[in-house]
Amino acid sequence: MADLRGNPWSFATTDVATSTAITSITRNGVRSATVVSTAHGRAVGNLISIQGATPIQWNGGYTVQSVIDANTFTIRIEDWRSSLANAGAAGNVLTLLYPDLIDVTQMLWDGPTTGGVLLVTDANGRTVWNPTAVTGGSLTYMKAFPVAGLVLNAMPTGVLQISI
Repeated sequence: MADLRGNPWSFATTDVATSTAITSITRNGVRSATVVSTAHGRAVGNLISIQGATPIQWNGGYTVQSVIDANTFTIRIEDWRSSLANAGAAGNVLTLLYPDLIDVTQMLWDGPTTGGVLLVTDANGRTVWNPTAVTGGSLTYMKAFPVAGLVLNAMPTGVLQISI
């Protein structure tokens, strides 16, 4: 399980986001939307990231507001999203590890297997870091930058450390 108490934050392969395909997103008035995603496995209060949706303005971080059934849940939406077109079968729901803006100073992927691919995105699905391991050892990404929400999309082996 992710350790966000100290610095650096540490993530294991068990922290990789669970992902389910979106069938539809439908607005329920001004502050709520219904998401249909087969066997989503979400619970009230879960932090999620919607990525790859059309229109793209649905992409972002949300909190699950209610669970209607195994395939349907609701999210709270901001006022500006209340006029968005409903979304059809596009995109995915992923586990959001951290919902807020963070200032990353360094990422270290320790113990990758040759050919393994790491994918870290922000809550909107924009790639933060996407290296492919070529040898054993460690890979480091050093550049100070802000990240709006954090999703660990793929990490087949090793440990990811993020310094903030």
